[in-house]
Amino acid sequence: MLLVALSGKAQGKECFGLFTDRDLYTSGETILLKAFTPSSVQGGILTIDLFNAKGEMITTVPLQITDHQADGFINLNDTLSSGSYLLRVFSQTSVTQTVRELYILNRFTGVSENGPSFRPDGAVEGPDFVSTEISMAGIEKNYQRRGKGHLSIHLPASLVAQAEGPLCLYVAQTVPEYHAQTLVLNHKPKFTVNAGNEGIILSGTVTDPVTAKPFKNGVITLAVPDSIPRFNYYTTGANGRFYFQLKDYHGRISLVLQGYDALSNRPLKITLDRKENLLPALPPFRNGIFPPELRKMAAKNVEAFNFGRIFKQQQITVQMAPISRTDAYPFYGVPERVIYPKLFVDLNNFEEISRELLQGIKFRDNNHLPTFQILNAQRNSYFTEQPLVLLNGVPVRNMNDIKDLGSREIDRIETSQYERYFGNLRFSGVVAIYAPKFDYEGLKESDDLMKLTLDAVQPRAIFNPAPEDQAVEPDLRMLLLWKPSVNPEPTIGVDFQTSDMRGKFKVFIGGKRKDGKLFFNEQFFEVK
Repeated sequence: MLLVALSGKAQGKECFGLFTDRDLYTSGETILLKAFTPSSVQGGILTIDLFNAKGEMITTVPLQITDHQADGFINLNDTLSSGSYLLRVFSQTSVTQTVRELYILNRFTGVSENGPSFRPDGAVEGPDFVSTEISMAGIEKNYQRRGKGHLSIHLPASLVAQAEGPLCLYVAQTVPEYHAQTLVLNHKPKFTVNAGNEGIILSGTVTDPVTAKPFKNGVITLAVPDSIPRFNYYTTGANGRFYFQLKDYHGRISLVLQGYDALSNRPLKITLDRKENLLPALPPFRNGIFPPELRKMAAKNVEAFNFGRIFKQQQITVQMAPISRTDAYPFYGVPERVIYPKLFVDLNNFEEISRELLQGIKFRDNNHLPTFQILNAQRNSYFTEQPLVLLNGVPVRNMNDIKDLGSREIDRIETSQYERYFGNLRFSGVVAIYAPKFDYEGLKESDDLMKLTLDAVQPRAIFNPAPEDQAVEPDLRMLLLWKPSVNPEPTIGVDFQTSDMRGKFKVFIGGKRKDGKLFFNEQFFEVK
C-alpha cells in the first residue's frame, strides 16, 4: 500500500499530502482522512472531493486548516457502485492538487468473480517522500483476536525539530494485494492568496432576464435563517459577478439567495458557479482483475460491516463546534416593538394580524395583490416604499408568501418604523416575522430566488475506542486506532486492541517537515 514514487518531473513541487485510514471500503462506511498542506497555503479552508472513475463528483467536504493540516471524514452512500474512486484535495489558492485512489465495494453486490476493476494506467507522479529513521519497538508479528497491543514509536531529534505541526497515527486493516496510487496534478487557483481564509466561498453571476447579459449594480442578498438571522449582500460590477464568504459556519446550513435591480426592483437571474470538474485531469484507466485473496477479504469486510450495522456500532462521534455569536441582535437592529400574536385572540391571516396587533402598519390583500405600508414614526407619514419584510430572516419580495400566516403559526413579530441601513442598503422600516414551523415551501424557487443547502466547514470527528463491555456482541472493527493529531516527540506510546477480524493490519505514522517534504513509516502485523 505504499504510494507511487515521485517522478523527476514533479520533484520539488509543493503539494498536498493525503492519507486515508484504509484503501478498501464498503458503501455505507466512513472514510477517515488526513491532509497536509503546502507551505504556501497558510490557513483557511481546503476542499476534499470524492469522484468516481468517470470524473463525476460524489461529495465534497470543506475542512478548516490548522497548523498546516486538516483532518475529516466522508460518509459513503449505500448506493455507490463497486469500483475505483478518487479523492482530491486542494484549496482555492493552491497551484497543485493531490489525488488519491481508493476502492469502494457496494455492500449489496460486492465484487463479481470475473468483474474488472479500473485502475490508473501507466506512470503517475505522487508526492515527494523522504526517508526517515523512525523506528517502532514492541510490535509483535502476530496477535490474537481481542488482544492488547503496545508499541513505542521513536523519532530522531532532528525529525522532531523539523516536523511542522502534529503527526497522523493510526492502526488499521491493510490489503497487501491492493496498492493505492497517489498523483499530483496542476491546479489553476480560483482566487487570490488571501481568499477563502475564513470560510467557504459561494460565487456566481447575475444576468438581465431579458437580454441574458451580465447585470451591473444588481443586488444579491444572502440570508441564513436562525434565531438571530444572518444577512449579507453583494452589489455586482459590470461583469455581473458576486462572491460571498460564509464565515463561522459548521455542518450543513440552509440559505436563500435573491437577486434584483436596486433601481427598478425587478428580479434578476442568478446562476451559481459550477464545481470544478476533475474529468480533464483524470489519468487514463485500464481494466484489471481482482486477485482471489482480495476478493475474499472484500466479501469478509462487507459481511462485517453489515453485522456492525445490525449492532449499531459507530466508528466516530461527530462533535459540533461551539456556536460563537458576536451579534447580540439581528442585522436590522434593535426592534422598537415585539409582538407575540399567540397571547391574543386567534387571528386567521396576516391582514387580520396587522389590523388588530400592528400599530402603524397596514397589510391589505387586494385581489391577490397584497401591499404593505408602514408609518414613518419620525415624520408621522407613511413611507412610499414597502418595508423590509423578513420571514425567519429571509427577505420576502412576494407578499403572497405571508398573507395566510395566522397567529397560531407565528411566534413573534418584530417591527421598526424608522429608516434602517445595512451597508448601502436602505430599508423603509422593518417587519420581521418568526414562524418556527415554517418549512420554506411557500418560498417558491425561481430565476431570482434560490434555496440552497450547503456543507460548511466540517465539524470535528472523535474516534470511538474499542468498547470494554462488548463480551456478547461481535467486535468487527477494521480500524483499531485513529489519532490524526499527535504531537511529535522522541518517543510516542501506542496502545490498541485487536477486534474479531482476522487478517493483516498496519501501524502508520506520518507527517510533514517544515521544508514541505512528507515522511511516514509503517509496520505490519497479523491477527489470527
